[in-house]
Amino acid sequence: MKRFLKTLLKIFKWIGLSILGLIIILLIVRLIGKLYYNRTPDGGINESMYIEVNGQEQWVSIYGENKDNPVLLFLHGGPGDSYSYTDFQIWRKLAKDYTVVNWDQRNAGKTWLHNSQNSEITTELMRGDLEVLTDQILAYTGKDKLTLLGLSWGTLYADDYALRHPEKVECVIDLSLAADAGIYTEQMRQDVRDYCDGSLSYDDMIAKYGYDLFFFAKNDVLDITDPADITKLNEGIKQTYLTWTADDPALHALAEQYDPELLTQVQLNPEDESLYEAYKEHNLPIDSKISAKYGDQIHFGWQINIFEADFGLLSSVWCNPYYTLPELCRILTYDYDNNSYSDRIDILLENFAQTLKDNTEYRMPFYVLQGDHDDPCGIIRNYFDSVTAPDKDFRYLENGGHSSTLLRSEELAAFVHEIAGKQKNS
Repeated sequence: MKRFLKTLLKIFKWIGLSILGLIIILLIVRLIGKLYYNRTPDGGINESMYIEVNGQEQWVSIYGENKDNPVLLFLHGGPGDSYSYTDFQIWRKLAKDYTVVNWDQRNAGKTWLHNSQNSEITTELMRGDLEVLTDQILAYTGKDKLTLLGLSWGTLYADDYALRHPEKVECVIDLSLAADAGIYTEQMRQDVRDYCDGSLSYDDMIAKYGYDLFFFAKNDVLDITDPADITKLNEGIKQTYLTWTADDPALHALAEQYDPELLTQVQLNPEDESLYEAYKEHNLPIDSKISAKYGDQIHFGWQINIFEADFGLLSSVWCNPYYTLPELCRILTYDYDNNSYSDRIDILLENFAQTLKDNTEYRMPFYVLQGDHDDPCGIIRNYFDSVTAPDKDFRYLENGGHSSTLLRSEELAAFVHEIAGKQKNS
């Protein structure tokens, strides 16, 4: 028994020493990484600081390889969803062309860690924050204008500012222009009404919007309320299934059994469990079997997948030069679903999107990089096509979802590098 206890103690001892050794190695790696990323390029800049913005000290980092380069301000998504704990490696890929400013907006990221506030988040306050921050960055860097790079919510934030203050913006670059903010063209809404009324055919709708429209409508985002209209759109799903499976007799037979009226009843009565069970038993197997083979013809989807990142996410977090370990622990356990923006998000998105709906004339170049699986019914492309600007470009990121424009940083950097070349030659 004594020999067994001694052996057990030795095992625990070696396990403890191994864990301790691993911790020491990780801490050494973190120290070396922080020292490496804290270096300032010759002739460049590498700084971080807190700036007083409308009663709150807000965090910014500034990094660039040449102080003479134009300034680019990144506006993160959310609202309130900062990525400063991991995204610095992305911005350093842009540092040859720009002095990149990363800003943690009100009550987000290091701003929240440093000085969280419970003040009401309003449209006017957010606009005021960006106006104050922009003026301070321009003064600090000695520039008259800057480029705005927005992601998701940040695209609405950037575009709103650019439309209101064109004298301070060199160009706008939108990554994953926010589709959930209501940038739906009235033309699309009218086409849906005309389809339901019989003025437009199924083929007309497919030619204009592809197959996305009917599946987009299935998710209750087009504000269709008349049961007959809902059924008409659901019949479009059945017609799509029949079209896809025309050369596949087994699946075509299944498509003929699809019940649009059952789907309508489920949508109109979401609390009725018996209807949902009937849907699961009848329609869902048909959905699943046909979508498994032909679903790639639908281009709308979020495809949020951190594993598609082309840079080391874990190393970015662990070697982050701006965050202490306690700060990393706090930010990684932050409850984004219950932050200070949670009850204001829809209002902010709607108010800022309204600026885009009402104004499509940009007095500076306007560029969009969008995942091809992040453009339901082509509404983002439709908005872009309605824009007038001195120069503009729209690129689809192949097989890209809402987060791909950030996670696939090499393709992002190539897009931005091309834009920087245009700006230098303009």
